Amino acid sequence: MGEVEMTVGGRRGERRPGVRAWAMPVALAGLLLCAAGCGPGYLDAGKKVPATPENRAIHHVLVSYHKAVEDRDVPALRALVSKRYYENSGTTDTDKDDYGIDRLEAEVLPKLQANVKRVQFRIRLLAIDIDGDNANAEFEYVGRALLTEGGKESYKMWNDFAQMKLLREDGAWKIAEGL
Repeated sequence: MGEVEMTVGGRRGERRPGVRAWAMPVALAGLLLCAAGCGPGYLDAGKKVPATPENRAIHHVLVSYHKAVEDRDVPALRALVSKRYYENSGTTDTDKDDYGIDRLEAEVLPKLQANVKRVQFRIRLLAIDIDGDNANAEFEYVGRALLTEGGKESYKMWNDFAQMKLLREDGAWKIAEGL
């Protein structure tokens, strides 16, 4: 086997003993195999949600949602919500607690801003499923909030699992259910 002419670490034209002609192509092939085998990475600690462009876009909505809630930023929350938003509050036996975008804007978001003084929570992404312009993001959330009701402050703590439904509107993912 012959030697290969090297320009890194030496002068041009200098021969480097021990560097074989096959070393560079083998190293390059190894890097390419690793890059292809390592894939795009993951968005969750459990390595179940691949970091595809679509999953990243939905993950960005969840991150933005998290920030808006912790900052109590009602305009930012509203910007994330679909014009077709509908919430059944997790109950299927009654529609008395159901609401759409109108009630969300008129009652729910203003109440959040008025009664929630401080929020801290974490979201742990579990799954993202996409079917065309519809998507579901499953996550676990843990947190606490300082609430004011009737002039009294109290903390509420929670730990639960949830699902957020999203719709693609005008090329962007929007929350359709599950605030």
